[in-house]
Amino acid sequence: MSESPFDGYDIFSPEFRADPHATWRAMREGGCPVAHSDAWGGSWMPVSYDDIRDIARDGEHFSSRAIEVAGPLKAAGGLYLPPLTSDPPAHKPHRDVLMPYFLPRRIAEFEPFIRERARGLAEGLAARGGGEVVADFAQPLTIAVLTKMLGVPPGEQFTDWMIRMIRIGPKDQAVRKQVVGEILEYLGGLLDKREAEPRDDLITYLAGAEIDGEPLSRKHQLGSAFLILIAGADTTWSAISASLWHLGQHDGDRARLVGDPSLVDTAVEEFLRVFAPVSVARLASQDVELHGRSICAGERLLLALGAANRDPDVFENPEELQVDRRRNRHLTFGSGEHRCLGSNLARLELRITLQEWLRVMPEYSLADPEGVQWSGGQTRGPERVEFTVHP
Repeated sequence: MSESPFDGYDIFSPEFRADPHATWRAMREGGCPVAHSDAWGGSWMPVSYDDIRDIARDGEHFSSRAIEVAGPLKAAGGLYLPPLTSDPPAHKPHRDVLMPYFLPRRIAEFEPFIRERARGLAEGLAARGGGEVVADFAQPLTIAVLTKMLGVPPGEQFTDWMIRMIRIGPKDQAVRKQVVGEILEYLGGLLDKREAEPRDDLITYLAGAEIDGEPLSRKHQLGSAFLILIAGADTTWSAISASLWHLGQHDGDRARLVGDPSLVDTAVEEFLRVFAPVSVARLASQDVELHGRSICAGERLLLALGAANRDPDVFENPEELQVDRRRNRHLTFGSGEHRCLGSNLARLELRITLQEWLRVMPEYSLADPEGVQWSGGQTRGPERVEFTVHP
């Protein structure tokens, strides 16, 4: 296949950030299953559900050692985040180390804490008569959960780190380098403290964890702690914010969830499908051909999970958000052995958000739904969502 008119896409352009689905839809309708761009370090971007799923599952031809969607390829793989950046055969033991902390029964233990925090935030906003979804609710809730899991006090530096790392860092490598250093220094200090004074938290667990009877290296401890911190922050608060953005301007959907709380679990999956917040990358391990286009070893493939979730060959009326959609095999959490470890926690946070928010604010509206700006790149979500509560 020769060059495509969709080559040269820019994942950080205002148009793409505002509506990447328009690009993905035009590519499908224009017979372009994969496009290429030299922007931001270069990448290939497939758009079909099957291609994205198959590449995510194919560790032989596509390496996970570099999952960032932008930045110079010469630096790809520089951030060690096991098991996310681990390839077989190391991936399974790296994943197994963290698995005990993400089993459904362990995640369920966080429900009272999450519910109490979500309820308090929602009731505070209701009493004020409105506010801003992202900064006043989604970010503090998500950071509170992560810091609870890690066993550290919540602080403003966590939100600042996530924004600089995930939203600014891919476009500014100096900022990325600075924030990576700050986070690693902080986590290293925590590991030292937990080795001296163990607690019941994830940092203490990592400090004493082993693989095949051997303690984790300090690099492995730092990388896994770093992963937990960044993987569950911006991603989850973006999904929460997008869901509340939608409900604030779709009275019918909001009324259905208020009137029939049994729909909440189904709605959670649909919000995750429609507003999939994450894109990840893979590196071709060898020369491969995809739909007639030659991808060279070492080149990056951008897996836009949101594109897979709007494929009309898989989803009926894919552009339509249906809170009662029953058949929903979305790829928001990836697929295969690298499927997101934190999916149960993200689902729990989103479910509790819908329940507690709608309990105290069944009627609310957005100040400017069309004027909301969206982040782009690794994570997509609304930047600010101002709203007013109605009696």
